[in-house]
Amino acid sequence: MEMKSLYDYLGHAAGSELGQKVATAARKAGVKGEMREVSNPVYKGPVMLWPTAFLYLYFRGGLNEGTTGKQLLKG
Repeated sequence: MEMKSLYDYLGHAAGSELGQKVATAARKAGVKGEMREVSNPVYKGPVMLWPTAFLYLYFRGGLNEGTTGKQLLKG
């Protein structure tokens, strides 16, 4: 399963507020993320990685309160 950070998915820094919203939606949907350490001139520290399919649904408005992670990631 392909995993991406919000930066990789959006093409720009997402900020902590959007990051919290995505993390909350993932938790409600039962989607597990991963951590990756990054180091560049602008930021050094951990970033969360999310399944690309989850990010696609999140940013396209395809998530709702009753959705589970298994439903989200079906082909």
